[in-house]
Amino acid sequence: MDEFELFERIKHRDKDAFDMLFRKYYVPLCRFSFAICLSHEDAEESVQDMFVHLWEKAAAINIDTSVKAYLYTSARNYTLNVIKKQQTEQRHLDVYSEYVEGHDSDEKMSDAQIAALIQSGINTLPERCREIFILCKHEGLTYEEIADYLNISKKTIDNQMGIALRKLRDYLQPKLKKLPLISILYLLVWG
Repeated sequence: MDEFELFERIKHRDKDAFDMLFRKYYVPLCRFSFAICLSHEDAEESVQDMFVHLWEKAAAINIDTSVKAYLYTSARNYTLNVIKKQQTEQRHLDVYSEYVEGHDSDEKMSDAQIAALIQSGINTLPERCREIFILCKHEGLTYEEIADYLNISKKTIDNQMGIALRKLRDYLQPKLKKLPLISILYLLVWG
């Protein structure tokens, strides 16, 4: 059976076909991803995420070239996204570190104090807003997954997350006035 037939079977939710494709390409794609990011853990995570996406969205995916080319292009894109995310997180950590190093110890708050302050801010959110924020930021669910889980629209999730971030920023900014706004946003979004 050629790979296009195999992929057509995957589009129709054939787990055996998916397993065959996964077994054939997982290790080579991990090696390929590792060559880009130089981290075995990040390479495996990128390839696994790519295969999860492939399984979930197969019905909507149209491959014009070859299945192999599609997989390698997808693996590259997922790996580059991991690298971009890490670079963004590192920039925010650098800003936070500069803040910590540049202030007297009397002005500094410990990470535990900041975490407790953020948690108290989360606790002030309205119940539904808090639930959505926790599912997204603490549990790592996507807006689509949250919408399915709570049986509400993705637009509602988007609106509630906007409300949560605004309320948390307004709650935290006066309490962390010596901490730059970018660091507060980092703590809320990635912390």
